[in-house]
Amino acid sequence: MSKIKENLTTILSVLIIGILLVYIVLQLVAPRMTIKVFGFKPYVVVTESMEPVINVNDMVVTRQFDLEEAEEGDIITFHADINYDGTDEIVTHYIYSIETTNDNTTIRTNRHFDDSETVLPDTWQLSEEDVLGTYWFHIPYIGMITEFLKSPFGIIALVANTGIIVAIVYLIKKD
Repeated sequence: MSKIKENLTTILSVLIIGILLVYIVLQLVAPRMTIKVFGFKPYVVVTESMEPVINVNDMVVTRQFDLEEAEEGDIITFHADINYDGTDEIVTHYIYSIETTNDNTTIRTNRHFDDSETVLPDTWQLSEEDVLGTYWFHIPYIGMITEFLKSPFGIIALVANTGIIVAIVYLIKKD
C-alpha cells in the first residue's frame, strides 16, 4: 500500500510540474494563447483606475471573453495604447458600451467612478481582438509577490532559497 501511495504522489507531482512548465512556456512563447488553453489568466493591476473595487497590486484573474455574453458594466482586461505612443498596455476597466455597425464591433470602456452620474468613457476604442479576458475574480495584494518574483532580485532570492532548502533536505536524509 505504501508503494502505491508513493507512486501516486510521484505521478501527481510530475503532472503538476508538467502543467506548470507548459503554462510558463506558453506565457513566454504565445501569451495570448494561455487563456485559450487553460481557460484563465492572471494579470497584476498597476494603476488605481479601478479603486476601490480593484486596487493596485491586486491580481485580476480573467477567463475567456465572449462578445455574445458581454454586457455594459462587465469588467474586462484588454490591450490599449493609453498613452498614444504606439505601445499597448494591459488595462482592466468596465465596459461602457458595445456598438456593432456593418459587422464591426466597437467596445468602449471606463474606469471606476464612485458616482454613476460622472461616468465618462475612455478615449480609446477596442475591437474584440483587443480584449484579453473577462474579469472572473481578484486576489488582493498577491501582485506584489508576483512582481517581486519577476524581478532580478526576486529570481535570485527564489533560486538561492530553493538551493538552501534542497541542501538542508539532502543533509537531513543523508543522516
